[in-house]
Amino acid sequence: MISVYQFNKDLGEFEEFESHQNVPLFELLDSEKILLFVDSHEGKIWVWQGKNTTTRMKFVSAQVAPHIRDKHDLMFTINSVDENEETIAFKLLVGLV
Repeated sequence: MISVYQFNKDLGEFEEFESHQNVPLFELLDSEKILLFVDSHEGKIWVWQGKNTTTRMKFVSAQVAPHIRDKHDLMFTINSVDENEETIAFKLLVGLV
C-alpha cells in the first residue's frame, strides 16, 4: 500500500493527499509541489521535490518527514528525490517505467 502526503508550505507540514482510486501516482507529480510517498511494502519513504519548489520548502519538508515516518514505522528509510533526477526504484513506485 502507498500513502501519499503533500507538503503544505503555509503550515510547514505534510497533509495526507486524498486521491481518486484510479489515478496513477505519476499523475500527482507537479513541479510546484513536494510529495511524500510511504511504501509500506518496501519500508521506504520517498520525498519527491518538484523543480519549482523553494529551498525553504525543501529544508522544512526534510525536517518534518521523520514525523510521517514515525506514524508508520520507525524503521522505514527516508529517501529524497528531485524532479528529473528520479531513481529507477522511485520511477517503478509511481509507474513511470
